[in-house]
Amino acid sequence: MRILIAPDSFKECLSANKVARSIATGIKKINPNHYIEEIPISDGGEGAIEFLKKNCDGKAVEHETENAIGNKILSEYFKFSNSKTAWIELSKASGLSLIKKKNRNPGLTSTYGTGLSINHAIKSGCSDIILSLGGSATNDAGSGIFHALGGKLLDENNKQIERGCESLIKIKQIKTPKYLNNIKFQIAYDVSNPLLGINGATKNYSRQKGATLDQIEKLEKNIFHFSQILKKDLKIDITKVKGGGSAGGTAAGLYGLLGAKLTNGFKLIAEFVNLEEKIKLSDIIFTAEGKLDYQSLNGKVPIELGKLAKKHKKTLICLAGSIEPPYENFYRNGISAIFNIQNKPISLGKSIKEAESQISDVSSRVFSFFEKIQ
Repeated sequence: MRILIAPDSFKECLSANKVARSIATGIKKINPNHYIEEIPISDGGEGAIEFLKKNCDGKAVEHETENAIGNKILSEYFKFSNSKTAWIELSKASGLSLIKKKNRNPGLTSTYGTGLSINHAIKSGCSDIILSLGGSATNDAGSGIFHALGGKLLDENNKQIERGCESLIKIKQIKTPKYLNNIKFQIAYDVSNPLLGINGATKNYSRQKGATLDQIEKLEKNIFHFSQILKKDLKIDITKVKGGGSAGGTAAGLYGLLGAKLTNGFKLIAEFVNLEEKIKLSDIIFTAEGKLDYQSLNGKVPIELGKLAKKHKKTLICLAGSIEPPYENFYRNGISAIFNIQNKPISLGKSIKEAESQISDVSSRVFSFFEKIQ
């Protein structure tokens, strides 16, 4: 039997590599003789660099930058061999997991540190930048990145605004450095949400980044103002771009500010390993995600895998730390069965600590049943 294991990471808990290894361990307890291929995958967000290290020719480049609240940190990006292409993972500098919960505030956090990483890659000779989104602590529509690259977001006094979404309301004029016209930007978005509205960046994701209910409407207003100034100065409407809401509007912002091309992150990642062909050859596929809910339907790994599994009539098992109904939405998109990793009532904190053993245990039980009905 050919078994493909292709999970995403469990946010702030386990890397995709550890999730894949835990699933494989559970399967091998039942039968160690099957052919198992582990492809820890990403939707273009968290885990993209680890995926590239394992599957592509190139090297990780370590450098100093800042996290989303301005603290100095060491980060890395991936530079492909024999090319001028660098892959920057936004969560490596501007990620939510890099900030303590008490310091999370999407009104003040900034993507500036990710911009410093991009700048480092450009200065090292890269002219093609792939920026993968997901796991951000920010809601600044990529304005911090633009600032770090020398872009001007000017207030009524012709001065650079402060970083963060709260300051976007002050923008009166935008000026783009000419050198950026020579740099090609591609955005690997992790969700298909638009910039604004009930399903947009702010109203859909800012709560998990620390926003209060009172703050959300203000942040939405600031993002809207930014989009209107951009439309006035650069003649581009960023409000209806598919995937524009990714990473607190970074996708939409850079689409307008830098002319970035937006691409589904999962599809871009999948091409590197010829994932669809591997699915065609598999007898059963295991995937996993920390939380399976309505947000998963906007382009997350299990749903994208489900579409491919459905296309090729393959069985796809999805494991998750948390599952929210309606389950029909997941089955409709090609997932054959969904299993919670917990096997007893347990607190979130303890579940996170025991996640590897829980994943291994449920994998054993599920695979044992599957093997017997074949």
